[in-house]
Amino acid sequence: MSANQVQIPVIQTGDHLTQIQQNVNKVLNNLNAQVVTLQTTVNALQGIGDIGFASLTLAQYQSVHGKGWVLANGQSSVGTAYEALTLNKTVPNITLTGATAFIKVN
Repeated sequence: MSANQVQIPVIQTGDHLTQIQQNVNKVLNNLNAQVVTLQTTVNALQGIGDIGFASLTLAQYQSVHGKGWVLANGQSSVGTAYEALTLNKTVPNITLTGATAFIKVN
């Protein structure tokens, strides 16, 4: 068993359907926890100033990648880690047909 796998005990009950449902719920909860951990790791690996493109709104993009992302539309970056690193007071203005550009500022 690898380090990120969790052994899930089988729950014994008199009702086989209940037992299966409880075991499936445990597996799904374990899987969800691993996905959350993976998302956190990926977000931490993305660096300040990274650019992303997607056919999503800002809210949708942030729900997937975290709140540190903003639209790359020339807006102010004052007070962000991006400004501290680059000394740029604005983010780049990136336009692309069919997708929206995002930049990681925090």
